[in-house]
Amino acid sequence: MSAPKRLSGLQKDVLALYRSTLREATKKDRQLHLQDTAVSSFPFLLQSETTTCHYARSEFRKQAQSVKRSDFRTIEYMIRKGEKHLKLLKMPGTKVVQGR
Repeated sequence: MSAPKRLSGLQKDVLALYRSTLREATKKDRQLHLQDTAVSSFPFLLQSETTTCHYARSEFRKQAQSVKRSDFRTIEYMIRKGEKHLKLLKMPGTKVVQGR
């Protein structure tokens, strides 16, 4: 049995950003569910594709497909951009972050 592959620093940074983003998105979805009477009246809305958590997952997948693994400069840029989005998501006034 071989040892698992070690992750590079850049891979660790991407995974840490992904986990942090999903954690915050889940918190925002829960807050929205508790505060918004329309959503709490219809709990199936939280399972739909309009949640912040779903948006975060789909954005990570879309961005991952658009960049080559060897394009370090672009990956580093996207990590910085993602950290800015995460900072925005952590703000108390932010309900849902979605871009077009």
